[in-house]
Amino acid sequence: MHRGARPKQTGGGMGVIRAEHVAELLRSTDAGTVLVVRGGAAEVVPPDRRDSQGYRGALEVVSRGELDEQAARQDPAALARGFDTAVAAMGG
Repeated sequence: MHRGARPKQTGGGMGVIRAEHVAELLRSTDAGTVLVVRGGAAEVVPPDRRDSQGYRGALEVVSRGELDEQAARQDPAALARGFDTAVAAMGG
């Protein structure tokens, strides 16, 4: 996602977090970009919007920087399933 672009919000499907969310996060060049869940939907949010009022209280799942280590070992679909399971376990 490019700085200033609107975060992608998607709902529906089997889980909240899908491979497309992980792939979008992997495309980001800013380590501070985060994958969040708010209102039952996953979004990739750039760091300049992370602390805005609209994202207060959102569940931060993983940052781009944190994802680097995990992405080297797994494909986006497997990562998405793991993150979705973690979010469900936290009640998100």
